[in-house]
Amino acid sequence: MKIVFDTNVLLSAFITQGLSTRVLDICIDYHQLFISEFIINEVVEKLEIRFKVKKNEIKNVKIFLTNAFLKIEPKSEKPAICRDKDDNNILQLADYINAHLIITGDKDLLVLKEFNKTVIVSPRQFMEKYYQIH
Repeated sequence: MKIVFDTNVLLSAFITQGLSTRVLDICIDYHQLFISEFIINEVVEKLEIRFKVKKNEIKNVKIFLTNAFLKIEPKSEKPAICRDKDDNNILQLADYINAHLIITGDKDLLVLKEFNKTVIVSPRQFMEKYYQIH
């Protein structure tokens, strides 16, 4: 499957080492993962400002993201349907690559359930629906 991870799930995977980390590990092993410069920049910014992560650790995160994900810059028009305009960048990437899934913890995205042909799920929903783990 083609999968786009929202920034919040990536941050959770790096910071908490919990369910989001497990989902990311599974997806790296079995699926195609896509990311944009917008998502990379948002992850870096939040690690720096909100979580006060050291520069060398942030550099390692950037290296990881560019190795584990296929970086795409969507050339399509950005949708304007989310309350938080930054979320539209996630939808734009998913639509541009015809993603099967967006994995997010963002309630503004989760409430959509689907965007065009892309299903929007939380990490827990991903595990329950696609890996039958409860």
